Amino acid sequence: MTSPDATHVSTSRRSLVRGAAWSVPTISMVAAAPAFAASPCDPQTYRIDWGTTPYTPPGSLTASPNVGTAVVAGSAGGQSMNVTFASTLGGTATRYDANLTVLSTLNIGGLGANERGLAVRSTNTSLVNANRQTITVTFGRAVSALSFTVVDVDLAANFADRVSFSPLPTRYTRAATVAGVGNFGLETTTNDGAFRYTGPSGGIDDTSAAGNVTITYDGGPSFTSFQLIYWNAGTPGPQGILLSDFTFTANGC
Repeated sequence: MTSPDATHVSTSRRSLVRGAAWSVPTISMVAAAPAFAASPCDPQTYRIDWGTTPYTPPGSLTASPNVGTAVVAGSAGGQSMNVTFASTLGGTATRYDANLTVLSTLNIGGLGANERGLAVRSTNTSLVNANRQTITVTFGRAVSALSFTVVDVDLAANFADRVSFSPLPTRYTRAATVAGVGNFGLETTTNDGAFRYTGPSGGIDDTSAAGNVTITYDGGPSFTSFQLIYWNAGTPGPQGILLSDFTFTANGC
């Protein structure tokens, strides 16, 4: 026969051992994962600001090759990128005045007090699109979300601007006095050809928004270049447009 005291002691010891086994603390060895810093090669935004971005124009109107180069920095410490603007001529077209230079005029196209622009200036003696200046814009790396505005598309007694693109832009926004879709070679009454001014003749000021066309390319992994094609559909004479700041996205390296 087991005494009550012995039974009490035995039960209490089992309970104590069992309780001790469940009460041993577990020490966590999991350390906090370190935060990863953004890589300078990650996508970032770029802006060619014609008022501040370093830009070297062609050596002269007749220099060959005839190329201007902008060196643009990214927003997050990535490598700078060269963007070139190369001019070639077709037919009887010639470069004129301040072609592929940055003008001192401010507030071009009514786009902002400090907005300056890159000039595209031509002249020719025959009014067909074979007599044209082509500006090939080439980026050092593939770009996306590219946007800029063509300013001062207009007409007067001795010129009628025509502006087209290859490839065609993904989207565009025109002033109410501008028609066309930017398609080279289509001169029709349905306005499905090059961008052109439909307001009164006489020309507009560089600061007017009446001749603006904002161009957007979605771009992507293989988009590194496009062409702007410019010619005169009016009485032969000198003519000019301006290109606003360029904004786009690209990998930092």
